[in-house]
Amino acid sequence: MNEDELMPGEEQASPEEQQQLEQAFDLALQMIHGQGAAGDQIAQMVMQSKDIQQGLGQAVATVIIGVDKKMPLSGDLKVALAKEVLGELAELAAEAGAIAEDEITDDFIDKVVSHAYSQYLSAREAMGELDPNELQASVTEAQAAFGQQQTQPQPAAKGGLLQRAAQGA
Repeated sequence: MNEDELMPGEEQASPEEQQQLEQAFDLALQMIHGQGAAGDQIAQMVMQSKDIQQGLGQAVATVIIGVDKKMPLSGDLKVALAKEVLGELAELAAEAGAIAEDEITDDFIDKVVSHAYSQYLSAREAMGELDPNELQASVTEAQAAFGQQQTQPQPAAKGGLLQRAAQGA
């Protein structure tokens, strides 16, 4: 594993963070390749999905949640681990013929990461583990890392759908 950067624009991982990441990736590999239900379920998420990007995203999120339960990680380390897990799962999917290697482009990876993040948040919410303050901090941090502006809520338009629904129309 050669993961020196945690996120765009961040410093290199400290030796402690690098060691944590390696331990977390070892746990992830055990989940993916291990005997039993976990590995089989992860493979099914990818192979039986009608959309390979969604299947990979769901599988990445599942692995990250599983690792995080055994070894809690910071947000930066989760992102770095997700990249490593995605690389492993995409390679396995290509070997199994679910996707051609030349289809694994930057755009493809961006879409899988988006699906993985959505799946991760949905799963944490369903488990009652999603703290709204943590979510807002995560979104703000991601926007800052990628140079995006935080959007302000837009008021409902007069005569718009929300206004009509509120009036019972």
